[in-house]
Amino acid sequence: MVDKKVMAKNTFMLYGRMLLIMFATFYTSRMVLEALGVYDFGLYSLVGSIIILFSFIQNVSALATQRFLSVGLGKGDFEWANKVFNTSVIVHIIICGLILLFAETLGLWFLLHKLKVPEARLNDVFWVYQLSIVSLLIQIMQTPFIASMIACEKMDLFAKVGIFDAFQRWFMVFLFTLFGFENKIVWYAAFLLVGYSLVFSVYFSFCTSRLSVCKINLRVKENTALLKEIFFFSSWSMLGSLSVVGLSQGIALLTYYFVGVVANGAIWLAEQILIAFNRIIGTLQTAFNPQIIKQYSVGNSQEVSSLLSLSCKLTAFVVMISAIPVFVDAEIIANIWLNKVPEYLVDLIKIVVIYILVDSLSGPYVTAIYAVGKLRNYQFIVSAIMLSSLFMTFILYFLGFSVYVAVSSRILCAFLLLMFRVFYVSRATGVSAKKFLLDEFPRLALVAVVAMLASNYLSNYIMGGFIGLIVLSALNFSIVILMFSLFVLKAEERRNIIGMIRKRL
Repeated sequence: MVDKKVMAKNTFMLYGRMLLIMFATFYTSRMVLEALGVYDFGLYSLVGSIIILFSFIQNVSALATQRFLSVGLGKGDFEWANKVFNTSVIVHIIICGLILLFAETLGLWFLLHKLKVPEARLNDVFWVYQLSIVSLLIQIMQTPFIASMIACEKMDLFAKVGIFDAFQRWFMVFLFTLFGFENKIVWYAAFLLVGYSLVFSVYFSFCTSRLSVCKINLRVKENTALLKEIFFFSSWSMLGSLSVVGLSQGIALLTYYFVGVVANGAIWLAEQILIAFNRIIGTLQTAFNPQIIKQYSVGNSQEVSSLLSLSCKLTAFVVMISAIPVFVDAEIIANIWLNKVPEYLVDLIKIVVIYILVDSLSGPYVTAIYAVGKLRNYQFIVSAIMLSSLFMTFILYFLGFSVYVAVSSRILCAFLLLMFRVFYVSRATGVSAKKFLLDEFPRLALVAVVAMLASNYLSNYIMGGFIGLIVLSALNFSIVILMFSLFVLKAEERRNIIGMIRKRL
């Protein structure tokens, strides 16, 4: 059976980690915007944002390794889990080699010959690109170590590294702002590379010294069959990850081409909101992931269904209480966050929030799909849906629609992906799709719509500024709790929650 106390403890520690990294991300974004200026900020976001995009899909990429480790740990086979870790390291080295080959050929050609970059800035753009590629490779090699911490449920170590990560983000940007560099965007990319290298060294040190499954022993001949299995599994996982990056980067490139660098910079800033909420969602999901995989590996489908339902409800609740105030008071939040709010940003934040409300429900089902392990057909269909969304964005821009309409195509993409994942999990595991689609999803949608409309109405009678945002957040929190109690939670779930509160009090 699942130890709910351990999951609660892990969730608490992960939230502390997530809050620190979120604060560092938002604060340093403001510092960088002021240091670079709007134009250079937009130019960097065009070339170097692949690292930022990879950070929010890292949870999905780590699931490939985590899935194999969790299966071994669930069965108590620590020797096999150690082989999985070492094989995963080899697999990620191979993946890095393939990405480097692609980046330095087709990617570099596209950068130098197809982007409308002023000739005077081509040298800066080239070096930002090279530094960003190295940073990306370091991020990829970090994945097996992150997956090992999560699979072993060592959330205390994971949280400590997160604290260090948050500090180094601020410190690197602080150092960057102290000096009057001539080529600012190049030096900014260099400082980021140093920061990523430091974080990797901490992950490496912690895992190899404190986790028995992370003892380095890269003997390929002994693990040939496992190498093939994990490589193909990770390759399909990487295809899905690259599809996410391709969709985000594709939208950014199309926006840069059809609208301009300022709009592209605004999209990059809106992506920071998306990254922040994905960290919230990832924090919740990280506590559930090992148990979902372990329960599936031992054939406990009833417990898997219960964990999926609980994870969806908890994720929806946390996203609603935090995202709806962002939607309603997007302008106030943008002004608090940035001294000078770029054009397009406020409405793009609202679009991102709607996307998050839909996409957040997919997380538990993605974990279940990775637990099943049959990724080829799944990733083909997911990639096709994302490619269709990118093509729709291109058509909308080509026909002259605004940036808001074009970017909104991602919302439809998120909904289609959610429906597909629910049906895929139902077919693979026997978990009821009907229960989610006809019972849970309509109830969650009702709560979201009512809370958004009520908060928007109440905002007309609340003072502006930071105090008004706090008041609106408190009112929205009350509305969401009431609606969840009435329409989402079952009687048994309500009794359990009330019992837990009484016990604490």
